[in-house]
Amino acid sequence: MRVAALAGRDEADEQLARLACMQKEATRLAAEHLERKKQLSSAAVALAQSTDWKDARSTLDHLMHEWHLTGWSDDAATTPFRKAFNDAVATFTRRQEQWFDEQRMRGAPTREYREYLCTRAEQLLDEIDDTMWAASGERLKQLAQLWKKTARHEEDMALSARFSAAERAFEAHRDAWYDANHVRKEQLLHHIETLTDTTNGLAWEAARREVADIEKHDWHEAGQLPHDQHEIMERELRRVLAAFHVRQGEAEHEALTQKEKIVARIQVLSRRPLDNWKATRAVLLELQQAYTDVGPVAAASEADLLQAYRAACQAVVSKLGTLRGNSTEKRGDVIRLIRELTDKAGKGVSWRDARDKVVLLQKQYMGAGPVAHAEGEALWQEYRAASDRFFELYRSWTGDNVEVKEQLCAEAEALLDERDPFEAKEKAKKLQQRWKFSGPVPPEENDALWSRFSEAVDKIFERARAEWEDIHGT
Repeated sequence: MRVAALAGRDEADEQLARLACMQKEATRLAAEHLERKKQLSSAAVALAQSTDWKDARSTLDHLMHEWHLTGWSDDAATTPFRKAFNDAVATFTRRQEQWFDEQRMRGAPTREYREYLCTRAEQLLDEIDDTMWAASGERLKQLAQLWKKTARHEEDMALSARFSAAERAFEAHRDAWYDANHVRKEQLLHHIETLTDTTNGLAWEAARREVADIEKHDWHEAGQLPHDQHEIMERELRRVLAAFHVRQGEAEHEALTQKEKIVARIQVLSRRPLDNWKATRAVLLELQQAYTDVGPVAAASEADLLQAYRAACQAVVSKLGTLRGNSTEKRGDVIRLIRELTDKAGKGVSWRDARDKVVLLQKQYMGAGPVAHAEGEALWQEYRAASDRFFELYRSWTGDNVEVKEQLCAEAEALLDERDPFEAKEKAKKLQQRWKFSGPVPPEENDALWSRFSEAVDKIFERARAEWEDIHGT
């Protein structure tokens, strides 16, 4: 913030009012989306124990599609409904597969049935992803129970060895997955502890967001653990989060004390005579920079503190109102900082962070106050050139992913001509994983690409379901 940054207060109030209106509308939409997800979750749970396999599956597929189309809602509030929804779909799917297995092999010779069970056990590893280990583990238990039901006095040693090998292979891969999840979660715990011990000043705001992301997203995305390990790691997470928030509270109190002292110094400055206005402006700028450099304070204290700070600054600005050049200096600083961020983006600063900082600088430029027309026009051209250059490079960064996603769309559409619908379905699953990690694209491209890709994948899965129902007469 600079001296002239407080000019145009009516415009700032108007912008704040518009922002409050937008936030209220976003809150209303999020509540509607949450209520709809709650309804979808209840409907899925009601179908989980159904034996009307065809209609229930069709209805569940429709519910899953609608869930994906429902807009954003608060993650913490959505989590229990998402879990209930996914558990219901997984439960119905396991029951349906078991029923199909039993119906398909009913009356078959015992050896043929046992060979079939071996094949299904061996195929489990090829049919799962990181979200399906628990459900696949239950499926393996079901296969093992069916295997035991076919046991005879004269055991076929070759088939028994084959089934046991499939069980061991599954368990080894599952345990390796658990181990990897455990390592990822230990790394997240260590990272929170590091942030607790090393964060200071302005970095607390970024640290707070990072810890919140870990708690809401990264921790769950790190994967599941066995029950006993899960309980231990959850206790560790609660411990390190509590330590972080205690240290954050201490830092916010320290920041509040420092900012109150700075406000008091600015208030004293406003009461001094302007015998040396240059020195007064320099001191004000120094105090404003010091205020900006201090870390965040608790939300409950922020509004009153900011009001006192702005009032103190405005009192000094009113005395310096006859000075010229403040707005020019502010605009020049913004232009310089945008150019510096353009050079650092993708190197010392991530593109996302650089974009956020440039957007903030643009707001500062627009609120920098009036300048003479000729001078203002020259500064505007420099400002637009610097901003355009940055966003041109930013769009290039996101635009590189458009070609990747278009290729994935083409591959998905090509699968519609695959002879074997089940093989096409398996390939489509792999395409979904590649899509997930293919990176962001410009907002204007995103909806069209996703619609094209999801439409092709939906048709592939529908074709596989239709083929299955045709084979088994369901």
